[in-house]
This record gives sequence, structure tokens and C-alpha cells, in this order.
Amino acid sequence: MTPARFWFFWATVVLHICLHVALSEAQDEERCKDKFSLGKEDFVLDVDESVKDGATFLGSPQVSRSEDCVLACCNDPNCNLALIEHGGDTKSMCFVFNCLYKQKKVCRFVRKKGFSNYVLISVFKDYLEQKNSDVEDKHPTAVAGQDRVVQPKEDVILNGIESKDDKKIVKYEWEMVSGDPSAVMTKGPFEDSVTVSNLSPGMYKFRLMVTDDADQTASAEVSVLVLTPEQSLHHCLVPKKEGPCRGSFPRWHYNAATEKCEKFKFGGCKPNRNNYLALNECQNACDKVSAFAKPPSGRFGPVHDHREQCDAACGPDHFSCTNKCCIERELECDGEPQCSDGSDEAECSRLDSKFRRLLDIPVDKSRVHCVEPPVTGSCRASFTNWYYNPYEGRCNRFNYGGCDGNENRFDTEEKCMSSCTGVSETDVFARRAQFQKQESKNETASIVIAIILGLAIIILLVVIACCLLKGKKKRRNTHQVVAINGGHVHAYEDSEKLVYNSTTKPV
Repeated sequence: MTPARFWFFWATVVLHICLHVALSEAQDEERCKDKFSLGKEDFVLDVDESVKDGATFLGSPQVSRSEDCVLACCNDPNCNLALIEHGGDTKSMCFVFNCLYKQKKVCRFVRKKGFSNYVLISVFKDYLEQKNSDVEDKHPTAVAGQDRVVQPKEDVILNGIESKDDKKIVKYEWEMVSGDPSAVMTKGPFEDSVTVSNLSPGMYKFRLMVTDDADQTASAEVSVLVLTPEQSLHHCLVPKKEGPCRGSFPRWHYNAATEKCEKFKFGGCKPNRNNYLALNECQNACDKVSAFAKPPSGRFGPVHDHREQCDAACGPDHFSCTNKCCIERELECDGEPQCSDGSDEAECSRLDSKFRRLLDIPVDKSRVHCVEPPVTGSCRASFTNWYYNPYEGRCNRFNYGGCDGNENRFDTEEKCMSSCTGVSETDVFARRAQFQKQESKNETASIVIAIILGLAIIILLVVIACCLLKGKKKRRNTHQVVAINGGHVHAYEDSEKLVYNSTTKPV
């Protein structure tokens, strides 16, 4: 083979490989972008309320096209919302978010021109437009609750109280999908609940299936993470982390020195896992974990080496340094460089400025509560309240359970209409079905309670009436007629036999 042919051969091989790689990457990008869908135009994230409820700001990649922002979100396993601000002559700005807190959707949107949003279909399928169905009896909606984090041997109660149907749910069935088979599931105190005990460290998945009175079914899953000693280190023993952003959001962290959960102010981005929305979440995850206990009696393992690792590929829980080495993702922007090239702290100040930009966007939030779908909550009380339906322009009744609701909840129809009149479907991000009246467990319970109370009142009224009649009859039977001029006293036992006596004639 001549030198010319040799070089031509290898040039052809290299070109073929390059084209193959480029084609493969392009196909991967298309597959990735196919997982996302355009949401509603001219809606921006209500960042303040969303982060309060557990949403996380992931970053602001520098992009020139909307497609690049979606691709950046697609490449982050925690990202499910790509928000684009169109800047006219300037380049578009890209913001990426995680809208899930323990698998519960927590992002809220408000109308604002100049913004586009792309959402992960698997997460936001309930929010995307669907054709209106003419079917009278719709399928139920199963809600298994948010994911849990607990310590070994702690019992967990799972419930489906927030599941809904437009008619009635008649059956709740729980099953364990994955996890240690030694876990024990027993029927809970309510029809929709189960108690899971004998939990060993590991990840468990449970599925709830609900069936309505038309024999239609729906299912949902919930995860329970039972912490290993090593995981307890990340969830309970690491110091609180406010993060590089300078927002102010109330959170809880576990202080292993005092063995108590304590409040702190979270900045809004780059949290670690010792970060909880509620006190009970923190307590369930870290109960009795101690910084002073020694293995094996303690509930934690050896402290990790925070130095960068350069001998393996970075995983989804790692931050990739510019030099291709890896550190734990939660060490990014902690104020201390762990990457030898300092890349884990390089973009942190920019992150704060972009987050602040979102917080400062002027939006009309005066009636944003009117476009939130009604939430019955996870508690079992039953209060008749009203919510506003922006698709119908009127208020409907619903039963509120007593906790975990939102602000689209009013004591009376008058207050509801006064607060929300004029808000229409153009102002709402969620689809119509989110506002349709559905019967939940609380509504069924309230109907049963109302029937029982009604019967009790009727029975009580009957008893009172009988007592009054009996008392009146007794008084009449014991009526005494006294004779004049010292005559005998006659007691008539049968009032129906009383006769006129001339001695009783008035003088």
C-alpha cells in the first residue's frame, strides 16, 4: 500500500468514526429532548413560594437557544423544569429547577410575558393539556403521599387519603414492589392505610391501587428510604448548609451534638441532605442519631474523605471538577474548595446573582392563590370550605382535612368570589381536570358523619317527645279534686272518667 493510500484509508476511518459519534450524540440529544414538553407560554415560576415548598434552584447555564436550555436540564438527573427568559436583542437566560420535594410536585407558576417553560413529561403529565373527555364517570386518581426517610426498625404508616374520584373509591390495596421481603405490612386503622414494620436499611417501594364504584383503577407509588449508617452521616451528621444563594427560607436540620432538630435559614440553592421542610420529617429521619456514639453501637459509619477522587468516572451524586476528578455533589459551593482546581466554588457567586434575578421579577401575586388547584390535605378532619375554579369562573364546595392545604380555600362562597372574581383560565397553568370536583375520602367520611348525626338528632327528638308526653299524662292521672266543707279527697286514676261534681261548682 502506497503512503497516499495508507493516509487516505486512515483519514476515511477517522472521518467515519467522527461522523458515527456525532450522529450518536445527536440522536441522544433528540431522545433526551423528547422527554420534555413545552408548558404554557408566558408563565414564570413563582420562585419564592415554590422554594418555600421544597423546589430547588439548580443553576443558570449560559445558552443561546431554548433547545440548549432544555438539553442542559436534560443532562442533570435532578432537573425537571427549564425556564427561559427571552431578552429581546440580548441572549436568552436559562434557569433550571428541581420541582420535586420527595416526589411531590411543589412548583407554582404565575402569568408573566416574555417567559417560556419546558417541563419533564413524566413529572408534569397532570399539568399538560389533555383533550376533554365526555365520559361521565372518570378514572380515579391515586395519591400515595410523599417519600419517607426513616431509621431502621421504625414503623411507617402509609395512607391514600388524598386519592380522589368523581364518584366514590370503594377499595384501597397496598403492595410492596421492592425491598427486603422481611418487612411486615398490616392493615392500618383506616381503610386506606397500612402499617409497615420490621424495616431494615435499604430502599423500599410500595404501590397503592385504588378502585372506584365503576371498577376503574389507578395506582401510585411511594418510596421509603431506611437509612444505613453511612446514609445517616449524610442525612443527620453533616453540618447545616445555607448554600451560596442569599434567599431566606425556613428549614430544619438535625444537630447531632444536641440530638435535636433545629430551625435555620436556607438560601435557596445547593442544599445538602440534612435539610428538611418540617420538624416531623427531620425527627423521623434522624431520631436518636448521635455524634458521640461509637460504631457498632452508634447509628453512623466512618466520616468520608472529602478529597477529590480521580480514579473513576463521576456518578449522578458527584460534582465533576474541571480536571475530570470527582467530589460529592453536596460539597459544591460549601465555601471550601475540594477540587484541586477550585472549580467547585468558581460559579457560586454567579449562582446567587441569577437566583436573585428570579426573586426580583415583578409579578402580580395578589390573586395567584385563585389559580391553585384545591388541596384537601392529609389530615382526617372534615371542614366544608370553598375553592375558586378559574375555568368556570365560580366557587365550589370541597372538604378540607385540616392540614397541608393551600390558599385557594375560603370559609364562605361570598369570600371566595370577592377574592377571585375576574380570574380566568388564561391566568392558570394547571389543566382543567385539576379543578374538577372530585370525591375524596374526607368527603365520604363527612357524608357518613352527617347521616349519623342526623339520625342521632331524630332519635333524640323522638325520645324527648316521648318523655314530654309521658310526663304530661302522669300529671293528668295524678290530678286531685278537693271537696268543699271538709269532704274527702278523691284521686281519679283515669282522667277519661272524670265527671262533673256539683260540689266543685264555683260559689
